[in-house]
Amino acid sequence: MIIAIIPVKKFENSKSRLSAILGPQERIHLARLMLEDTLTALARCRSLAEIAVVTADGEAREIAKRCGATILSQPQDAGVNMAVAFADRYAVEKKHASASIVIPQDLPLLCSGDIDTICSAALGTCVVICPSIRYDGTNILLRMPPHVISTSYDNNSYDSHISSARAHGVQVHVIKHDHLMFDVDTVDDARRLVRMDPKDISSKNVAAFLKKKLRLSS
Repeated sequence: MIIAIIPVKKFENSKSRLSAILGPQERIHLARLMLEDTLTALARCRSLAEIAVVTADGEAREIAKRCGATILSQPQDAGVNMAVAFADRYAVEKKHASASIVIPQDLPLLCSGDIDTICSAALGTCVVICPSIRYDGTNILLRMPPHVISTSYDNNSYDSHISSARAHGVQVHVIKHDHLMFDVDTVDDARRLVRMDPKDISSKNVAAFLKKKLRLSS
């Protein structure tokens, strides 16, 4: 059994690096669209037994409920690592999951087949990882079993996760798919997304919203 973990910070705290083109309410709306599009894509995955959204945000909980995801509520934002650790305990203690896969909500090119491919690469005790395009972050992290390593997001996490796995003698599989390595974090990322061929974009609501806002800000 593989459980997907989606850590979601409060929408009001999301995507601050896009503040040059989006106001506070627009960033909240963008975070809402990102979560909806991500949950829609993951719902088509054959390899996932369950999708868990970890959040302190009330609206994120409502979206998760509407999309059929499990809600793991936190009293407040405590960072990605604490959110994942909380979800890991649920996955292991409540569901006896064999693996967990951490997926952020800001991968606009993500499709269900990507996740099924990554899950199929997990055999035995291992870590399957996909870096961010700048190789300073982790865009996808599958751990089999979930507690095989702790997470270290927000701290050059790609290198940190690989180093931790190797230090524990855990096999590492690196997946370098360009569309999985692309996330929307900066204004340049947003501009790149709206220039892409629409058929390559799974988060069409996110792309349409950013295209409109970039057109108005130019």
